[in-house]
Amino acid sequence: MIQIPQDMTEVKVKIAQLEELGHKSNEKQVVFDAIQDNAQAILDEQLEGHYDSCTLDNDKITIYETPEKPIGSVKSQGASFEEDFRKNANNMFIYLQQEISKVINQR
Repeated sequence: MIQIPQDMTEVKVKIAQLEELGHKSNEKQVVFDAIQDNAQAILDEQLEGHYDSCTLDNDKITIYETPEKPIGSVKSQGASFEEDFRKNANNMFIYLQQEISKVINQR
């Protein structure tokens, strides 16, 4: 089972897998979860553990040191991260790695 989709092909496979298990899902939500989960995975990898968290809000990912303390954010390259993911997920992830690194290194 695909845990975190890396592109639109994997999104479609994940939706089919979820439906096979009896779970309702839609493409927009699976894409949203994929972007947020991949951003969190990038953040965890760069910090070598789960120390900070991030949230996705359409065209911005905000990184938090604590739930009340944001340390920075990353804006999407296009109109939204969903659009960026659908257009070219690999390029979006490369961009996220670079930008999340900048946020982490500025503190």
